[in-house]
Amino acid sequence: MGTLRIEIKDDNAAFEEGPATEMARILRELAASFENDGGPDIEYVSAPLRDINGNTVGFIAYDH
Repeated sequence: MGTLRIEIKDDNAAFEEGPATEMARILRELAASFENDGGPDIEYVSAPLRDINGNTVGFIAYDH
């Protein structure tokens, strides 16, 4: 077993209008990735999370 960590920083323009909406969008996209493809490729420990503008705003990491 391991630990799944998700970190998202909400300090850029994509979060200005509706931070909760953008956070939810990122998490829905991540959840869909798990449902459809088994999750992001975190074989190498971590994978980036991106805002609606394509900027990296965080990461998902799996510690084995």
